[in-house]
Amino acid sequence: MATFSVIDAVQAPRPLRQSGRLKARMAEYERFVNGVKEGRVGKLHPSAGETARSVAVRVSRAGKRLGKAVDTWVVDGVVYFKLA
Repeated sequence: MATFSVIDAVQAPRPLRQSGRLKARMAEYERFVNGVKEGRVGKLHPSAGETARSVAVRVSRAGKRLGKAVDTWVVDGVVYFKLA
């Protein structure tokens, strides 16, 4: 079980900022989600070193950031997604 304590705000470390690479990747996936219109399906092939699951998670998270419900599914290692 986690250990809980309370400290003064000045003692807490500052929040970490997102790196430029992470910010760029998040924006890329947001463009993917925005690029799919109703009645259409996006299709993403994971690149070397990526898994279909990680790509699907990124698409889902991008949809949440944009306030859009996204359905994802994987067939033969390819990620498909549509707006719900």
